[in-house]
Formats: sequence, structure tokens, C-alpha cells
Amino acid sequence: MSGKFSFEVKDAGDHAVFAFTGTIDEDVDFTKVPLAHKPVYVFDFEGVRAINSCGIREWVKFSERVAPSTKLVYLNCTQIIIEQINMVAGLSRTGSEVRTFDAPYFCEGCDEERKVRIETKTVSGGTAPEVKCADCGAAMEFDALEEQYFRFLKMAG
Repeated sequence: MSGKFSFEVKDAGDHAVFAFTGTIDEDVDFTKVPLAHKPVYVFDFEGVRAINSCGIREWVKFSERVAPSTKLVYLNCTQIIIEQINMVAGLSRTGSEVRTFDAPYFCEGCDEERKVRIETKTVSGGTAPEVKCADCGAAMEFDALEEQYFRFLKMAG
């Protein structure tokens, strides 16, 4: 898969879905991403493989163009996106919502780290949900510090 950034915007009635792929870096040009003038923007980050400080700056400038009344929903956030949301003010604004994201888990039976797609609603009290390994069926261990990794949940709203 190419690292070059690309996007697709779909009209979904009362909301617009923005699907991003590639790398969000100094070469990204968010001015080419059209604003859809919908009450809800859904940003799908599944295809994003990397983001750097220049890309973060461009993302913040892009999100500032979106009307403050527009609800921002984040889907399929890769681990790198979650880590950046946790560290960088402005990457996710107040009132935005992360619905699904990847989380690092470790299977002792398979001796492998895996990224597991999690629904935010399954994280209770800052504790990672129980996940069974798809290969061996063993309970997997959350492979990060929950308090740090789930910080984004306290920042929203």
C-alpha cells in the first residue's frame, strides 16, 4: 500500500463520511478535502498508517475549518492515531467521539502482539475489555497502560 495520502468523502444523509488512507505528513493537503456542511462528520482512519508533527498541524488547521456546531466522530482509529490524540491538544476537539479504535493486545499462547478493533462503549471504567485470541482461544492481555491508552476517553465530551 502506498504511503501517499488520499481521501474519499461520501454523503450519508445527515452526515458525511471521510475515509482517509496513507500517511498524514508534510505532503498532505487538507484544503482539497471538501467541507460537506452536515451536522455530523465521520472520520474513518482505518487506512492511515502514519502521522507526523507536520501532518498533525495540517489536521488541526483542517478541523478548525469545520463549524464548531458540527459533531466529529472518529472510526477505526489506528493505534498511532489514538496515541497522537492522547498527546496532542487539538487533534480531537471537545465534544468529538471516538467510536472504534485499535488496541494492542498480547496472546501469551501464540507469543504474538495483535491489534484488536475495540468499540469505545466496551471500555468500562478505563479497563480494557476481555478479548480472546482468534487463533488459540486464550484470553489476551491488554498490552499498554490502560490509564494512558484510554486517556482520550476522558478528553472527549
